[in-house]
Formats: sequence, C-alpha cells, structure tokens
Amino acid sequence: MKFFRSILILGILSLLLAEEDPMGSMTIEYGGHDIIELGKAYTKQQYVDQNYYENVIEFVQAGNQLSKRGEFSEAILRFQHALDNDSTYIFAHNGLGNAYLKLNDLDKAEKYFKKAIKFGPTYAFPYNNLANLYLMKGEKDKARSNLETALKYDPNSAYINYNLGNIYLKNDDPTMAQYYFNKAVDKDPGFCNARYNLAIAYKHMKWDGKAIAEYKELVDICPGHAKGVLNLAAYYIQSNKVEQALVLYRQAVIINPDTELYLALGHAYHNAGYNQKEIEAYRSAVNSDSSNIDAKYYLALAYYEQDMIFSSKQLIDEILLTNPDDSKTLELKKKINL
Repeated sequence: MKFFRSILILGILSLLLAEEDPMGSMTIEYGGHDIIELGKAYTKQQYVDQNYYENVIEFVQAGNQLSKRGEFSEAILRFQHALDNDSTYIFAHNGLGNAYLKLNDLDKAEKYFKKAIKFGPTYAFPYNNLANLYLMKGEKDKARSNLETALKYDPNSAYINYNLGNIYLKNDDPTMAQYYFNKAVDKDPGFCNARYNLAIAYKHMKWDGKAIAEYKELVDICPGHAKGVLNLAAYYIQSNKVEQALVLYRQAVIINPDTELYLALGHAYHNAGYNQKEIEAYRSAVNSDSSNIDAKYYLALAYYEQDMIFSSKQLIDEILLTNPDDSKTLELKKKINL
C-alpha cells in the first residue's frame, strides 16, 4: 500500500513535470521561395529573368532546405551566393540570420535580420526571427516589440501570435498569453503547441475547466502530444479515473513511443493492479531509452514486487554500474539483500 501511494503521487506530479518548460522554442520563419516556379518569381519591380532566378532565388531556396536539415555552413554559402547577385534580397539576409542564429552567432544573426528589415520593412518574418534572437539574449521587451511589429504586417500568422503568447507567458501574464494563444489556434486549429500553452495559461489563471477542455481538444487533434497527454491523464488520476488515463496512455504510445509516456503508463497499470502490464510498460520505457534511470529503477522495483528477484538484481547492478550513488536504487538493493 505504501508503494501504491507513492506511485499515485508521482502520477499526479506528472502535471507539474510536464509544465516545467511550456515555452519550448519560438518558431522561426524562413520567408519565401521554399517552392516557387520561374514564371511566378518576381521582385518589387518586375518578373525576374532566368539568370536572376537561377543565381538568387534557387540559391535561397536551397539554403532554406539545407538550414531545415541542420546543414548551416552549407546553407550560408548558398545565401552568400544569392547576395553576391542581389545584395538587397531580403530572403537571403533572413536566411543568413536564421543560419547564424542556429550556430549561436547572435551578433551576425542580428546583423542580417536587421538588413532583411532594412530592405523589406513590411515583411513580418525578419521581425519575428529578430524577436527570437532577443529572447535568447534575455531582452524580452525588444522581443515583444518586434513581434508586435511583425503582427502588424501579418496579423493572420498563427506563429507570430503563438510567439507573442509565449512572451507573455514567460512574463507571468497568462491573461494576455491566452489571448494570443487563442488567436493562434483560431488561425491554425491544428497548432498543437499553441493549444498546449493555451491550456497552461488557463491553468495559471485558475480556469481549470477550460484548461482540461483544451487538453482534451489537444489530445484529440494531436494524440501523440506527450505533455498534453501527461497533463490530461494526471487530471484523470486525480479524479480517480485511472482507466481513462490508461486508455489515453495506450493511445499515445502507439503514435509516440516516448519514455515518459511509457513510465506514466506503467505507474497507472500499477495503480490499477495490472502487474504484468505494468512490467511490460516499464520494459517498453527502458527499450525506448536505455539510459533512463527512472525507467530501469521502476522495472527493477516491479520485478522485485513480483518476486522476480534475479531480474531485479540484474537491473539494479546495471543502474549502479553507471550511477553508484543513486539513492532509491541503493535502497531497493538493501531490501533485496535483507
């Protein structure tokens, strides 16, 4: 019974654990020309010729694709080639800013975002990305100001509204945060992270009913969203609806075989008295991430409680080999040796 109570408490605390980092990363906008045909490519003045398309637009398109794959050094070469042929091309400046931002060269990133703004003052995405940079530097007021400018030029952007909501959530202003998250969801009903942060904003406002309703909407649209599943399941556990939590976890791990989800599933099975399924869930957690100490510990503990002492000892030795001071594992080893 003592272990049962400890696991139930852990299940409830998953609500807090899932909220530790609601911000995630702000969304970067790459700008245009991810997909474009020559006949539709144009500058402010006129449609472009073949040479411009091949030496500017195509190089920016290639640079964006390289950046999205994490090949930032190669991307920088493509953007620079584009600027060699048109030094005012905002998409190339923006692309360079994004690449240097990912490389954590904030000075160069800021330089190129500001150049993109200089040559394209009514485009929203460089302001959005510059705001991301300022947030990384801890300059939240500058970040908010740039996002507000971005929103002026692109009021229908779900991403910009989402990022503004994140700023207000980080500033402990959930009322304004939920306003912008709601706008983001209105623009893009499938924007899962916006829905998740909207639920968190509601919870901070103590609107628990709305938070739970938003979690339900979230996991219906995005059933593999780990944090949303953990938080909604924690509500079910708090409400003594363990079977509903089990259904939620089982659906989630099919789509997203996440270690934390498998751990939570194991805890819920334990609470419901499904001992064999509990072991299977913990095994899946270990298989999902063999370096996760909690997964190994709870599997060892489940083995011990089912009198599978040899298997429990094996896992304990494995944990202590790399983490010799892990207190809960040492305590379990002591129980077995007694």
